[in-house]
Amino acid sequence: MRSVIAGIGLAPGEIKIDLGEFHPSSQGGFQLHLTLDGEVITSVEPRIGFMHRGAEKLFEVRDYRQIMMLANRHDWYAPFSSELGVALTLESAMGIHPPERATWIRMLLAEFTRISALIAFLPTPQTQQLRNQIADLFEFVTGNRVHPMYARIGGVAHDIPTETDARSHAILGELQKILPSLRESLNQSELRGLAVLSNADSISFGTTGPVAWASGLDNDLRFDTDYLDYKELGFSKPAAYQDGDAYSRFLALIDQVTLSIDLIKEIFPHLEATNGSDVNVVLPKVVRAPEGNSYSWVDGPTGINGWYLESAGDKTPWRLKLRSASFNNFQALVPTLVGHRIDQLASAISSMFLVIGDLDR
Repeated sequence: MRSVIAGIGLAPGEIKIDLGEFHPSSQGGFQLHLTLDGEVITSVEPRIGFMHRGAEKLFEVRDYRQIMMLANRHDWYAPFSSELGVALTLESAMGIHPPERATWIRMLLAEFTRISALIAFLPTPQTQQLRNQIADLFEFVTGNRVHPMYARIGGVAHDIPTETDARSHAILGELQKILPSLRESLNQSELRGLAVLSNADSISFGTTGPVAWASGLDNDLRFDTDYLDYKELGFSKPAAYQDGDAYSRFLALIDQVTLSIDLIKEIFPHLEATNGSDVNVVLPKVVRAPEGNSYSWVDGPTGINGWYLESAGDKTPWRLKLRSASFNNFQALVPTLVGHRIDQLASAISSMFLVIGDLDR
């Protein structure tokens, strides 16, 4: 609790409280101005902008290779997904088709990124250990634990080591062992009926990822579009939930982790079939996107991030706009808090799977 403002333009018995975020990253990146009637929240005023770093303006004065480095820092749970979004956008604008093997490698790392990010919202000693193991895998493959810097325009930086298969399956085996306990650890009495987001409101606010799945909105790029090569894997969508409450959101999160395990297992045969082939294309010394505009998106752990590029034909973008999943999910959170007690606030916020850097890039 940062400050209390009492009796200023309020009805008798009401107070306003400034609260920092209740979030695994503990960055203090946003505030919620709450109006309380006793212990019950009657209105919510969101305040963001405390971490705003002007990433989109920085993109405009960096060449396209440098943008990759900047992009992987706004969502610290899913840096590779952000790199991938920039690469896909530039490839679309420039008419580049990455080698098949590069696409399968991208999918492998994207799904491990999804797992690592999502289990961060279920903090236990087991999930923390698994996140460290996934970070070890990324360091083994890319050379970096936190910011991979591995995606490239036209592919990836280099091929994966031969031991990647064995290390990956060891992680998946450990993860499968703890999934039942993660599901059982959810406090149904606390989470059921909490911060309900209806299907109509989910559509209106543009939510994606597990938040949308919990409200019956199954907008997943991996199944709905020709995104990367996911359609070649032949998987069907898990059933969406309909209750739209915090409990459904955590169940949808666990379902996404389970799906990622299955997808990774199916990716490895394709990696074996393309072993020894190219993983990138040769680019000119100075990369210039042709004049015009382009839009691409990436299916990240917390939802869909969209990238809109406006190019004047130079080596830097005239405009590169990021549509972040956390921003939409945060907007959807605010009205769901009204009517709940203040002691329910932490659980409600954590169920929206927000990443502050992604919200306030």
